[in-house]
Amino acid sequence: MRSSSALRGLHWTTILLAALSLSIGWGIRGNFGHEYGAMIPGALTAIAVCLMSGRRDWRARVPYFAMSGALGWAFGGSISYMQVISYTHSGHASSQFYGFFCLFVIGFLWAGLGGAGTAFPAVADRERLTGVIVPLCWIFAVWFVLTAFVLPWYEQWESAYMQTWRRHESPLYWFDADWLQASTAILALFLFDLWDRRFKAVHWLVVLGVGGAAAGWMLQQIIRMAGLNGLVAGLFVHPQGDLAHMAQVAQERGVPYEEVIEGLLINWPQGFLLIPQHLGWIFGLIIGISLYFLFFGQFRSGASLFLYMAVGWLVCFIIFPTLLNFGGAGFRMTPPRGDDWAGILGVYLGACLWLYRNKMTPVIYSSLVCAIIGGLGFSGAAWIKLLLLAPGNPAIVADPAVVESWKHWHSANWHSILEQTYGFINGIGVAVAMGLLARRTGEVQGDAGQRRWTEVFAVSFVLFLVTFLNIRKNVPHWVNAKAVPAVMKAPLFASIELSAMTWFVLVWVLMSATGIYLLVRHFRRPLACMPESWVGKGQMLYLVFLWMVVVANFERALPQFSEGRIITEGVIFVNAVLVTWMILVWPGPTADKPDNEISDMRPAFIRILVAGLVAVASTGLMTVTVRAVYGDNHAGHSGMHKRFGPDATWRIAPLEKGKQHS
Repeated sequence: MRSSSALRGLHWTTILLAALSLSIGWGIRGNFGHEYGAMIPGALTAIAVCLMSGRRDWRARVPYFAMSGALGWAFGGSISYMQVISYTHSGHASSQFYGFFCLFVIGFLWAGLGGAGTAFPAVADRERLTGVIVPLCWIFAVWFVLTAFVLPWYEQWESAYMQTWRRHESPLYWFDADWLQASTAILALFLFDLWDRRFKAVHWLVVLGVGGAAAGWMLQQIIRMAGLNGLVAGLFVHPQGDLAHMAQVAQERGVPYEEVIEGLLINWPQGFLLIPQHLGWIFGLIIGISLYFLFFGQFRSGASLFLYMAVGWLVCFIIFPTLLNFGGAGFRMTPPRGDDWAGILGVYLGACLWLYRNKMTPVIYSSLVCAIIGGLGFSGAAWIKLLLLAPGNPAIVADPAVVESWKHWHSANWHSILEQTYGFINGIGVAVAMGLLARRTGEVQGDAGQRRWTEVFAVSFVLFLVTFLNIRKNVPHWVNAKAVPAVMKAPLFASIELSAMTWFVLVWVLMSATGIYLLVRHFRRPLACMPESWVGKGQMLYLVFLWMVVVANFERALPQFSEGRIITEGVIFVNAVLVTWMILVWPGPTADKPDNEISDMRPAFIRILVAGLVAVASTGLMTVTVRAVYGDNHAGHSGMHKRFGPDATWRIAPLEKGKQHS
């Protein structure tokens, strides 16, 4: 038995490996984008901290660390942040203070959920850890049906608005946010609960649904007959634009005010304007169905966690950008860009509430440590970038010779530098959070043989699904660059002609099916190439996943490679070589966790609260130093956007139907 001194949670090697892992993943995420791309750094870093912890019980869960870390970091990928970065470059004081603060908020939420996902397998018992996978599969299944069949049919029916620069003209458009994903996740959980309870008391679903619809219809008729339609609409429905500015525009153009505001959006799904007479029974039906599941739903096997998160998304989204929207910009972060930040705030609050009620406060603690460092990481990376851009910046340097001498410096891909720096800091946050957790929690409980199939699922999720969702994006990129034909015939059979994407999917399905088969077979008859120890298995998972995404990232850039890509693909490749050496050499011996679990974590939460307040205050210092360097000048290297003032972006260029989405 190894000594407990092998625990290395806060060792510098752990911090450096985690930081580089997340930096690599974040740099790659910048090329693939959004939620799918954010899974890459989440999986890599979770595997790294798991192996470097030295804890026997954690290392035996490395597949779950990989999957849960990927899922946790995915959520923040939906948040719009480019315009927030532009605020910090603007030279407009109030917009800059706001920009640095909002970058902290975005980084806080992104890293908070990422930290929670990474810490969950370190605390949850085996029953809870494996139980979440079945309801998760239900959510994935409903989302697959939505994205593969329903939305493509709907988009074709409505002239494909959803995936174009005129997507705001779609009846489903609601602040450019993922409300459909949140709503259908709840639908999936309702279906799972019905199936899990074998449809017991399902007749009450019909009764409450019909009753709710009838009550909603009657209430709408009463409001209509009482002549209160205008009052209700005035309270809850607000055009998205500065109405005073629009009135001035109408006067300058000499056209009716109603004509100018006709193209403005509202603070609800745009389809509400098409079916106002049906809203009563629709809302009533939704409330009736929700009451049924409130009274009869059980949401076992971890489904309650996802329900808390999905309901939290909708509650915060309806409260902040929707109900607290008083016209103009309202309570929106970056109008007219998306407001998924509010939904992700709800997801985080819902997850924390569920963790608290299920006595998993160490996960909340870890997520807060990650969140604060992540918030500082995002605002701090933008601050560092602006300071590094000061030398030779034409915004503040008058001498053309000096500007010319720094031209190559300014031509670098500074956004990628920001992203990789932010990823590095996030990795430090994960390492610190998990290092503190390793020393504060006892051994995780549960039978290691319970639901062994979930280990295959977790590995397959990371190796085959996460990679597919990202790498498939390379195909249209190759086709557009004319590196790959759009359509190709099968060898020897001219009658078989398929698109490049179809060929890609077929090959990927074959590879995935073979991989899953080999994983299942390994349980029955171990494969000779598979390491016996969990450290070896984790190293294999890390390296296979790492080099799949590194090579795919290079393939994406290769058709149009230039010297500017060296700062991205070049640095990513070098860092990948370094972490390959680190992951093989640095993990120490395995140790049992000593019995020193800390039951009272209140002092730790107080310390983290104080640290959070200091971190928030630091965003003001970032603004002050940037303004000391640039003054009121726009720093460049970003679009010109302001959140406040008479020339605020949302005020002078509101989102209007008939124009492209900004």
